[in-house]
Amino acid sequence: MRLAHRLQQVYSLPLGATAIAFPKNRSFPDLSHPSQVRIAVCGAHLSGLPLNGQLTSRQGRLVACTTTSADYRLYALPGNPPQRPGLIRVSHYEQGVAIEVEIWELPTRKFGSFVAGIPTPLGIGTLTLANSETVQGFLCERYAIENALDISHWGGWRNYLRQQANS
Repeated sequence: MRLAHRLQQVYSLPLGATAIAFPKNRSFPDLSHPSQVRIAVCGAHLSGLPLNGQLTSRQGRLVACTTTSADYRLYALPGNPPQRPGLIRVSHYEQGVAIEVEIWELPTRKFGSFVAGIPTPLGIGTLTLANSETVQGFLCERYAIENALDISHWGGWRNYLRQQANS
């Protein structure tokens, strides 16, 4: 389907014999190269923050800055430096918000070593972005937010860190 959609867009083909222009479909985002994995980061791996080198040392490349869909909550997790957030997807019964993320591409051959270094309670799962695209990204196990500070109202980790610095 994605290939057909891309061909439809590249050649500006009409819908069948109708001569009606084929609409752009946001549910088929541009795909990364098959040798690349896209990963959303929302905390200490953001550009310029303490763990970003774990991406750049693996030939990671920043491809976008965006937000998640409004189905998430962000928590400042207790623990040793560097400070880390925990991103939790919430049910439609809970109040979620959009959280700022960066989308990075990593070579597929480097992805496993990156994931292997992620400490509990964090892990990699599937995140939904504001444009409905899904990517791999950091998620937190729910048990870890019991003693964590809900910082969702800041909209992202950088905003929270700025607020901490100004306090």
